[in-house]
Amino acid sequence: MKHLMKRELIKIRELQRRHWGENGTPECPQAIRNHIRNGVVPGEQIGKLWYVDWTAFNRSDGNDLAAMVLNGAT
Repeated sequence: MKHLMKRELIKIRELQRRHWGENGTPECPQAIRNHIRNGVVPGEQIGKLWYVDWTAFNRSDGNDLAAMVLNGAT
């Protein structure tokens, strides 16, 4: 029997707080929405709001997003 992890959908603002912390410099919401659209960050749009799948994001340790940020910054 497969063990399914429960998804925890969080808003982009909450991702910014959890991933970068209170004093960090997060990516802008538009960039995060683009990452979700492009499949880089696990998430979805529900109505007009965008959500990140925090459980899946943590499983990947956010490495994909960190790599994109670092590659874009160089």
